[in-house]
Amino acid sequence: MTTNATASPEPTSDLRKIADVQVGQRIKATGKDTRGYTVTRAGRLLAAPKRVMAQDWDRRIKKWRLHISDEPGAMPAHRNSVSLPLDTEVELLPDA
Repeated sequence: MTTNATASPEPTSDLRKIADVQVGQRIKATGKDTRGYTVTRAGRLLAAPKRVMAQDWDRRIKKWRLHISDEPGAMPAHRNSVSLPLDTEVELLPDA
């Protein structure tokens, strides 16, 4: 008896430039929270990406600020924000 042992291909991540993501899309992003800790946020983009001046060690630099959450009724807030360098891409997630 022969078996067809073809391995299914690994899922490829769907990366997007931050400027190209839309409010309501599900994304995953790793960056810094407002306290400077590294965080990964996954969920719906709650507001349009915004360019901000963010503290990075002892200097202020331009970064993207995203608000991401899957909590029902969530609004943009410090607890669901993440700051990312301007050249960073985020992973587009499938709708749940």
